[in-house]
Amino acid sequence: MIFVTVGNATQGFRRLLNAVEALAAEGLFKDDEVVIQSGNTSNFCSLRGKQERFLPMEQFSEMIAKANLVICHAGAGTLFHVLQARKVPVVMPRRKHYGELVDDHQVELTEALTSQGRAIPAYEPEDLRAAILDAQSRRNKTPSSPLLMLKLVEESIAELVGHSSK
Repeated sequence: MIFVTVGNATQGFRRLLNAVEALAAEGLFKDDEVVIQSGNTSNFCSLRGKQERFLPMEQFSEMIAKANLVICHAGAGTLFHVLQARKVPVVMPRRKHYGELVDDHQVELTEALTSQGRAIPAYEPEDLRAAILDAQSRRNKTPSSPLLMLKLVEESIAELVGHSSK
């Protein structure tokens, strides 16, 4: 099962969802079920997967645990849950210049996690196919302890709010 999540930000994330939908239409996911948590992305309707706008936390965690592949935005809360489940997600950060966020903290978090081997980045829709194929080739490799990654998330959040945890 492929789980796609855009979190619960008030801004939609059509850039990621449209890219996933296009790749699903091309058959990239073969027979894998695609479950999409679309959040506040108005007027998005998946023709290729099962779609829910929001999921209760228990079901959200269950989807992550069951997924062979997680494709997500770079929200700290989402990444916390994915990494806690010992998954290496494909991550497309929301970007300021697309009006998806007020700054580029998700880009910074994606870069930090990528440098630690904890995420596979897809900064733009055209990067998504290669990132998914990379993730699929890593499926049977369990990542190292999530403690280092969680420390990176903590430091990134502290930096964003103006406090240093170092």
